[in-house]
Amino acid sequence: MKRIAYFTDNFPPRIGGVATYSFELPYFLKKIHPEIEVEVFVFALDAKKENIGDLKIKTLKKKSLIYLAINIFKIIKNGNFDVVHTTTFFPVGFFVALFSKMFSIKSYLTVYGTEVVTTSGSLITKVVQSLTLKLVYKILAFSQSTKKLMIQRHKLSDSKVEVIYPGISSLELSESYNVREKFKIQPDDFVILFVGRLVERKGALDLIKAVEQLKDDKLKLILVGGGDKQELESYVKKNNISHQIIFAGAVKREEILNYYRSAQVFSMPSFFDVSKDDVEGLGIVYLEAQINGLPVIGTNSGGIPEAISDNKSGFIVEPRNISDLSTKIKLLKNDHDLYKKMSQKTVDFVKDNFSWQKNINQHLVIYKNKK
Repeated sequence: MKRIAYFTDNFPPRIGGVATYSFELPYFLKKIHPEIEVEVFVFALDAKKENIGDLKIKTLKKKSLIYLAINIFKIIKNGNFDVVHTTTFFPVGFFVALFSKMFSIKSYLTVYGTEVVTTSGSLITKVVQSLTLKLVYKILAFSQSTKKLMIQRHKLSDSKVEVIYPGISSLELSESYNVREKFKIQPDDFVILFVGRLVERKGALDLIKAVEQLKDDKLKLILVGGGDKQELESYVKKNNISHQIIFAGAVKREEILNYYRSAQVFSMPSFFDVSKDDVEGLGIVYLEAQINGLPVIGTNSGGIPEAISDNKSGFIVEPRNISDLSTKIKLLKNDHDLYKKMSQKTVDFVKDNFSWQKNINQHLVIYKNKK
C-alpha cells in the first residue's frame, strides 16, 4: 500500500461530524503511517492548496457536475493510486466509484446514516444512489445500525459493508473562555449540554421539556447549534423557563471544548424522524462529550446505543420518553457517587472503542484485503 487518495466535498472549515472525519481520517493515517503517500482532494467554493503537516490537501472549485466529473476523472486516471476513498456520497462518491471502476482501482465509500439509508428522493437520485453502492468496491459504515439498514433497504450482501467506528481525538482550542461567566451561570448550577443542529429529530425540544418537568432552577441547559430556533424560543418564553435555557447558537469547532468543560452532563435525545427518513448514524458528539469526562444521556435510536456504555458511561432512554429523560438527569444531579463513577468510565470507554489507531488499522486491513 503506497498511495491513497481521499475525496470529499465536506471538509473544514465547515462544521459537523462529516467534515471533521473527512479531515481526521487521512490526517491520522498519515501521522501513524508516514511511509504511505496520502493526498486529499476537496471540492469547495474556494480553490486553494494547503498542506497540513505532511498531509497533502488540494482544494478545487466546486462548480458544475461536469466540471466535478472531469476533475475526478483526471485525478484518478493520472494519480497512480492503489486505493481511492470518498467520505461523501453524492455527487463526489458517484464519480469516484464510476471512474475508479473504469480504471480497475479499488474504491471505498464511508457512510454515516441518513444519506444512504433514506429511500426518499427522485427516481434519478435513487438510480444514481443504487449505482454508486454497486460500483464501489467496499462500503464502510459508521455503525452496525447503519450497516443493517443499508443491507435491508438496498439489498446488499453482508460482505459488501464493513463497520469501522470513527476515531476520536482530543479537541483543540483556538480561543479559551469561560462559558459559565459568559452566560452568567452560577458555580453551583448543574449544566446540561446539547450540541447539534436545531432540527426536530435531534430532540432539543424534548430535552427542554425534560428540564422544565424537574422544576429545578439550579438546572441550566445550553443548546449549541445553528438552525431554526423560533419554535424552541417560543416554547421557552411561553413556559417561563428562559432563565434556565441558553441558546448559544453555532459555535466554531475550535471553541467547542469550552462548552464541554462548562457542563456536567451531555444529552442529545435524537429520534428516528420517519416522515423525513432521518436517523442518527452514530453521533460523534456523544463520543466528544465522553472523552471530556461527561456522562451522556442518549436514546435507543439508530447507532446511538453503540456510542454509549449503558449504565456505565451514561444512560440510554427510549426516544420521546421525556419522563425517563428527566429521571436520568435528576439522578445524575443528585447521586454524586454515581456521577463520579460514570464520569470516570467515559474516557476509558471512548479510548477502548474509538481510538484512531484502531480505526486506521481496520482501514489498512480492509484496503489490503484482496477478497
